[in-house]
Amino acid sequence: MDSIISFPTPEPELKVARPPAEKWAATLAEERLRLQEDQDSLRERETNLREYESRLRMLQAEIEAGRTIASATNAPIVTQRSTPPMFQRPSSRAPFTDDPALQVAWEKLHRAREILEAEQKNLRDDRVSIREQEVMVKQRLEEIAQREAQIAEREALVAAATPPPTAPVVADAAPVSAVTRFTRVPMDLARSVFGGKKSD
Repeated sequence: MDSIISFPTPEPELKVARPPAEKWAATLAEERLRLQEDQDSLRERETNLREYESRLRMLQAEIEAGRTIASATNAPIVTQRSTPPMFQRPSSRAPFTDDPALQVAWEKLHRAREILEAEQKNLRDDRVSIREQEVMVKQRLEEIAQREAQIAEREALVAAATPPPTAPVVADAAPVSAVTRFTRVPMDLARSVFGGKKSD
């Protein structure tokens, strides 16, 4: 005897609703604006890093030049930034080279400069993030304004479509539910039948 083969019912096809073209255009515009802002911030960071790198290279070159001059002539270090050279007493060795207090002071100066540059970098990053937040807030305000305009337009359309209110109709009695009517029908019928016999 043949057995009946039952096939599973096919799954329903899901139709995904696509947003309208205006929404796509607005989303693309927002993405382009965001990408443009990211690109601008990256360019700003790149220029800041290039400036920082050039300053470091200049400082390194000055330090190296000062070391070579000091080792060659055994004279004190004079950088290019110093104003007209002052009178230097000839000596057989550079003064204060073995002074530990001076070395500690130089280390403190270098450390303070590193901290200052790190703080400047953090400040630049904070400024960039604040600009990004301001742009996001402006976009949010624009979206809210658009939504309010759409809601006002819909309310105006609804108000135009609804008829003007007429005088309210006052009901004589409270509405009777279906259950109450269903239970009252036999009683009313019995009253009418028995009431009529009594009257006869």
